[in-house]
Amino acid sequence: VVVYPPTGVGAVNVTRGDYKRLDPGEFFNDTLIEFGLKHSFNRIKELQPDYADQIHIFNSFFYKKLSSKAPSDGYQSVRKWTAKINFFEKRYIIIPINEKCVLLWQRSIIP
Repeated sequence: VVVYPPTGVGAVNVTRGDYKRLDPGEFFNDTLIEFGLKHSFNRIKELQPDYADQIHIFNSFFYKKLSSKAPSDGYQSVRKWTAKINFFEKRYIIIPINEKCVLLWQRSIIP
C-alpha cells in the first residue's frame, strides 16, 4: 500500500488492486485518478506556489455526488464541499468525471 501524500489531510491509499489497474487493458479507478491529481497538484505547489493558489481540484467523488440527485437537489448535496472556496479567486476549477457506462475518465476544466 502506498499512502500519498504521506502526511497531512486527504491522503490517498493506493493498494495492489489499484496498482493492477495500470496493466494493459485495465481502466483507472477513482483511487488512481485521485493519486494522479494530488501528485500533479503538489508538484505545481512546489514549483509554482502562486500558480497553484489559482487552481481548485475537486476529488473524483464530487461529480458523482452532484449528479446523483435531481438537478434541483444537486447543489445541496455538495454545498459543504464548496462553502469555503471563493471560485472568483480561482483561475481554473478542475472536476474529474466518470459517467456510468463510460469506460474512460474525463475532466472538466472551468477557466
